[in-house]
Amino acid sequence: MAEEVDELDKKILSILYEDGRASFADIGRKLGVSENTVRFRFNRLVRSGVIRRITALVDHSKLGLKNSAALMIKIDPSELDRVLEELKAMREVHNIYQLSGDYDAIAVVVGYDLDHVREVVDRIKKLKGVSAVNTFVTLRVVKADTRYVYV
Repeated sequence: MAEEVDELDKKILSILYEDGRASFADIGRKLGVSENTVRFRFNRLVRSGVIRRITALVDHSKLGLKNSAALMIKIDPSELDRVLEELKAMREVHNIYQLSGDYDAIAVVVGYDLDHVREVVDRIKKLKGVSAVNTFVTLRVVKADTRYVYV
């Protein structure tokens, strides 16, 4: 059964979205509840899978990864799961979405320059089961946010 997420859980998540290093004590003070209440709620959200992982949100451009592209990918249905697993294993692939319609997946890739992006696209095109890749080079990132809009 799905874990119930109430308004207090959403407020805790909202604070953590803004500052993932906020202490349980600080969150409790902001919300008018005890540190132990926040700790219990946080641990429950982790156990239930609402919070999937604690990580740093890195600006890839500051690491020299200044180019990105969205790849619309057609995949042979008998190879779909295997190809998606291979894409997941590629470090340059940052997001993958399985789709309905003309394309089977969209993958967002990053690279140091356009040559690097092209090399990644070429590797993906050579994967067994990939029948087509339509590449859209990113001109500008307008929004890149990991927050869920309703929290």
